[in-house]
Amino acid sequence: MRLLEVLLMTLGGAWQGVRQDFNLFEIALIAAGVWLWKRGRLPRFPKIPRPPRPWLAAILIACGAIALRLALIPVLRVPIPIVSDEFSHLLLADTLLEGRAANPTHPFWEHFESLHILQQPHYVSNYFPGHAAVLAAARLAFGNPWAGILAESLAFLLALYWALAGWMPARWAMFGVLVAALRFAIASYWINAYHGGFLPALGGALVLGAFARLRRRTTFLQSFVLGLGLAILAATRPFEGGLFAVPIVAALAWQYRARFPALLRTFAPAALVSAAALVLLGMYFERVTGSPLVTAYQISQKTYGWPMGLPWTPPPRVQLRHVEIERYYEYEISEHQKVDGPIDFLEYLTFRVQEYWRFFIGPVLSIPLLFVPLVWRRRPMLFLAMSGALLAILAEGAASPHYLAPATAAIIAILVECTRHLKASRTLDIAWLPAAMALVLMLRIGAQAAGLPYTQELNFQSWCCRVEGNLNKSRIAGELAKIPGKHLVFVKAKTDPANLFQWIYNAADIDASPIVWARDLGAERNAKLAAYFSDRDTWMADPNLNPSSCERYSPAQAVITNVWLKQPSKISSSISSSSSHANAAMTK
Repeated sequence: MRLLEVLLMTLGGAWQGVRQDFNLFEIALIAAGVWLWKRGRLPRFPKIPRPPRPWLAAILIACGAIALRLALIPVLRVPIPIVSDEFSHLLLADTLLEGRAANPTHPFWEHFESLHILQQPHYVSNYFPGHAAVLAAARLAFGNPWAGILAESLAFLLALYWALAGWMPARWAMFGVLVAALRFAIASYWINAYHGGFLPALGGALVLGAFARLRRRTTFLQSFVLGLGLAILAATRPFEGGLFAVPIVAALAWQYRARFPALLRTFAPAALVSAAALVLLGMYFERVTGSPLVTAYQISQKTYGWPMGLPWTPPPRVQLRHVEIERYYEYEISEHQKVDGPIDFLEYLTFRVQEYWRFFIGPVLSIPLLFVPLVWRRRPMLFLAMSGALLAILAEGAASPHYLAPATAAIIAILVECTRHLKASRTLDIAWLPAAMALVLMLRIGAQAAGLPYTQELNFQSWCCRVEGNLNKSRIAGELAKIPGKHLVFVKAKTDPANLFQWIYNAADIDASPIVWARDLGAERNAKLAAYFSDRDTWMADPNLNPSSCERYSPAQAVITNVWLKQPSKISSSISSSSSHANAAMTK
């Protein structure tokens, strides 16, 4: 019976991946292409001459992708944060701009508890600071943190070309940049949200490119680049990034095990750069947690229960104050249970894998993967480079493509190597691969511009079709910004247990914020917070309505009303007594 359950769940996971995005359309394109190919009618693209300078073409592709994304702002507007991860990174960016590693705990901090932020010992994000540092620099330089996302995307595409050129001819490295630009730099959630996929992908590309070159020749520069890539991974996604790097470092150490001077040249500069990064991280966490050896993740796990830890470890048990945070904790527990045993691991495997497959590959790019056995035999080191990160993300319960970001360059390298074999087979004009992705993007962008449905509900982790999300909070914030003065907005708890998105996110300096968002903790506690913010207009927002409402609210008046409502017997007794005395007087 359990085997049947595993089979049904496997099929369900496969269907989940196929039905999302425009994958059914891509499959229809593939079927039509096969039908035309069998009849010898599949058209071929005009032959494009090889660029004399592939590196220049790669730069133009990377810059062109950013320019195209900027040109699409009237349709794909500058992203508005929706998911808790985004708010957390932006909080840390704001904290760094304040000149602090962490903020003091607010005296009314229980009103401000939310997902992926700490309140004690300091008020700060629970994430590592690498991505937030880029967002902070972008906001300082350009006035908008999204400029940091664009900069990360451009840097990744350029580093990707450099990395791929260490493994294959330059023109194929350029082709890899084209595929990655279409896949990630136009409509994916990496470019249209603030999760931070590009920066760890950049770190992984530097590590992969240095690995290719250090295997042939040891130089100070390549070792330095290896260390720089490791430092970026340590500051962004240390768990997956560390496991991505372990096989690479081990392979290099094994290759030069009998040649100490070469071993020293391979690792000494990288070790110095990595050590410097670890020292800086230690200094950061000493400010945040009080110890350079205790990360914000560890405090979050102890306080709130997440991140849950590895599958074979028991989930932490915590006591939580708010129903919405309790619901998220239960969600984390349910995700952890999906990998806490061999049968459970297999049962939910396709549901996790399909998230990565449809983001990085999809139906069209699955065609070259038919040649994976040939690449496996000729390029085993590419698979070695990806193996650690794959094991890491498979061991985690929740599945998000930015978890696998450190291995992005390795995935693209394998796809390009498979495409080289596809071209050699003469069965398909490989220009159809980027053309199909471009067609999907055109349909998706055109559908949104025409007001037509272009994605599925809650599809926040897509390469082409990220849902914009519920913008009620940003709408209310915009309306309040038009009203003179400062505002304190209490937010009612959500009644839908499946709705895990939070409204309670504030700037680093809560007291100086034009709008402060606070949890509704009842009239008496709300009145104390309102008295603290006595110079502000107070409001009550209800996120359970659509559109959500925001009305003026007086906590002090609500306290008086509650006192009367809590004493109905005394009120009734007083009324009855007065009536009796009046009747007696009238009788007399």
